[in-house]
This record gives sequence, structure tokens and C-alpha cells, in this order.
Amino acid sequence: MPYTETKIMNEYKIGEKNTTPLLRTINDFMGLIKVLMVMVFIAYLFSGITEIKPDEIGIIMRMGKLVGNNPAEQIHKPGWVYALPKPFDTVIKIPDRKILEVKIKELAANPRIKRDESGNISTIDPTVEGYCISGDENIYQTTITVKYQITDPIKLIFGYMYPLSMADTLIHDLTVSEMTTVSCKFTIDGLLTKDKKELSQQVQEQVQAKLNSINSGLKIISLEISEMVPPSFLMFDFKDVQTAFVDQHQYINKANSRKEVKLEEAKSIYEKSLNDAMAYKETVTAEANANANQFTQMLNAYEQNPTEVGHEMKSNTIKSVIYNSGNLIVFPDVKESQGNVTLLLGMNGSVITKITTPEGYYEEDD
Repeated sequence: MPYTETKIMNEYKIGEKNTTPLLRTINDFMGLIKVLMVMVFIAYLFSGITEIKPDEIGIIMRMGKLVGNNPAEQIHKPGWVYALPKPFDTVIKIPDRKILEVKIKELAANPRIKRDESGNISTIDPTVEGYCISGDENIYQTTITVKYQITDPIKLIFGYMYPLSMADTLIHDLTVSEMTTVSCKFTIDGLLTKDKKELSQQVQEQVQAKLNSINSGLKIISLEISEMVPPSFLMFDFKDVQTAFVDQHQYINKANSRKEVKLEEAKSIYEKSLNDAMAYKETVTAEANANANQFTQMLNAYEQNPTEVGHEMKSNTIKSVIYNSGNLIVFPDVKESQGNVTLLLGMNGSVITKITTPEGYYEEDD
């Protein structure tokens, strides 16, 4: 062994013999601290590892800048995601395809308001209790539930410092604002009955339009008006109005039912009258046609033999007059009358007709 190495080994052995227990303890403690510092540093390097749950997605922000060049690199799917430890990287976890819910009670009655012995209040204080006003200047209170989804987490992250809490706040404030605006288009009777769904739909459309205009990355799934009632101090008045409203509809329904019955009766009478009229028309038309045919035949006969047919026609006319006159006996005044007919009512209703004509005199029994 060379001299130099031998000398160093001897000096080291002499140094070990001269080291005190305190110095050895300090040296051991410092070695332990070094090991601990290495372990802490390693733990710090791996502290950025974050678990993304199945219903979440992760986004890494590195010194305020989004990590990744495109959405595929920027959005991390469920699983373990490695990021640099803070303050270099921040992992933001956002619900994925999860329906979030916001309940709005600022327009409803405040249950902590003091009431009288009967449980009622005499007025409403707008500083502690919310309400809406209808188009006909009536007050009502309501509770609303809004369900939404995050459709674009990138827009949501860059829009707000605290995106998840701000999403709830944004939807809450926009819904309250649009609710008080849209409700002025409806009357209180409609809002408490048939227009509730229409009001909900219009408010949802207006809120979604505002969210789209600011690129919020949020989508309203549904807006439900779960309660819509008048204030407590107006409850009895509203019940009276509602009762009158129900009675009105009952009377209208009864009137409509009676109208239907009467219309059916009128239709039946109309059909019967129309049928009778048509039958009468057919009868009269048939009689007129028969009379016309008879007259045509008689005219043809008269044109062929005017003297004989004319005498027969006069005779038939006189017989008809006598028959229709019943028991009436006509004795013309010979002095005053220029007529040449004497009518005598015979026994048992038989009629003797005496006719004097320039051609002669004849007598006929019927």
C-alpha cells in the first residue's frame, strides 16, 4: 500500500477515536434530515397527481394558462392525472354530463317573518320577503327550481375565477331577473291556473339567451315553477276570486251543455221542417203538373170542339160552386138580376140546376 493511502487511513481511524457521542448523534440526525428532505421533495413532486372521478373531467391550469393545444389535450377524462405541484399547476375538476340544480327562494314567502295570533301577516316587506308582480298589478310569490348542465367547460373556466359557484350564482340571478320581467305579460288569474307552464317556458328561453350571449358554456335543462301562491295577507281574497273563477267556468260549462242540447233539438226540428217542406214541395209540384196536364188535355179538347167542351166546363163550374156552397140557396132577383141561372137545393142534398141560355132551357139533376 502506498504511503499516502496508509497515512489517510490512519488519520481517519484516529479521527473516529477522537469523535465524541454528541458529534456522532448530530451527524446521524443531519443524515436523517437529509433523507426526510429527499422524501418530502419526492412527495412534493408527485403531489400534483389528481384523481378524476367517473362523473368529472379535469382541466390543468399552469401559471394561469390552460395546458394543451386543443380540446382533446386540454380536457382530461376520468382517471389519474399528473400535474406539477402547486403553485405551478392547478387541477380544476368539473362535473361531466351531470345535471346540476339551483333552487330559487328569493321570490317566495319568508317563513321567519313574524305573524299574528291567527298565523297571518297584514302586509309584505320587500326588504325581507320576495315577490313578483303580474301584468294586472297583482302580487304573488313563487319557488323555482332550475336544472342545468355544463356544455363547454373551457368557456366556463375562462369566464369566471370560481366557475362552479359562479355558475349557480349566474343562473340564480338571471332567473330572478327574467322571472320578474316576463311575469308582467300575464294576468294573475292566468298565472295561478293555465299560464304557469307558458311563463316557465318563456323564462327558460330568456335565461338561455342571456347565457348564450355571454358564452357561459351552460345549458338550461328545465325550469320548474313548483309553487305559485298569493301572499298570506291576500290569501282569503284570492280564494274568493278563485271560487268566483271556478263558478264562472261551471256556469259557462253548463251553458255550453245546454247550448249543445238546444242545438241538437233545433237541428232535429230543422231537419223535420226541411223534410216536410220538401215533401210538400213534391206534392204541390206533382199536383201542379197534374193540373197542368189536365188543363193541356182540356185545352186540346176545347180547340177541337169548343161548343160542347165549353158547355161542359160551364156545367162543371156551376156544380162545383153549388157543391162548395153547402146548404146555401141562391134565388136571383128576376127584376134586378141579368142572370139566367136559378139554383134550387133539392131533397137530401140533391141539387136541381135550371139554366136558361139563348139557345134554350134545360134542367139537370145532380
